[in-house]
Amino acid sequence: MELEPVPDAPALVMRGGQTWLCIADLHIGIEVQLRRSGFSIPSQAPVMLKALEELSSRANRLLILGDVKHRIPAVGYRENREIPPFMARLQDTYKTVKVVAGNHDGGLSTVLPEGVESVGGAGTKIEDVGVCHGHVWPSKEAMSATKIVMGHVHPSVLLTDSIGGKSNEKCWVRAGFRKRKVLERFENCPQELIVVPAFNPLLTGTPVNAGPETRLGPIFRNQLVDEKKLRIYLLDGSNLGIMSRK
Repeated sequence: MELEPVPDAPALVMRGGQTWLCIADLHIGIEVQLRRSGFSIPSQAPVMLKALEELSSRANRLLILGDVKHRIPAVGYRENREIPPFMARLQDTYKTVKVVAGNHDGGLSTVLPEGVESVGGAGTKIEDVGVCHGHVWPSKEAMSATKIVMGHVHPSVLLTDSIGGKSNEKCWVRAGFRKRKVLERFENCPQELIVVPAFNPLLTGTPVNAGPETRLGPIFRNQLVDEKKLRIYLLDGSNLGIMSRK
């Protein structure tokens, strides 16, 4: 499959025999947690739904790489109210809606409308691309693919200007694998890993250039990723080059 990031959006088009729009980390209901911390922020579900309906011109199938909801471990009142109509609208918009479960998705199946496909967080393979959330080891099926696409990390990059001003920007991560380390656990080593930015506009993420210890999930924590080949791109397509290990 050809993988093409959508300009200025945290979304990936996967184009092969079928065409999929791939996103990650909606975290519907996060506003409840923020309100408890003193922030009054309206639900981002309508904003995300509108964006996904507009993006449907690029693909007729939707793949969500986990963390549809935010509350752990169960479904809260806000999610119970927002997720069913949200997903139903997506079913009206896309021919297929598939969800790979994330670490925040406990109990999600109780609020998913009938017809939404769901697979475990270890993921699966779509044509020659492995897809998973990233909080647990990928399945052998996913790792048998040519490339792996995952979420969970909420990748961002911390930028500092000439006078010391800082901004934290969402970014894409592309990296190669350390083949020897991968083959200690799996029978195949994919050529590339792609990490999708969080779709929720409230989630920027932890800067990947803050050091390897900030990168989540077993793939990163067990040093399967070749840090010397970790390349960063902003949502507008700007290539920031290879991040050196800190």
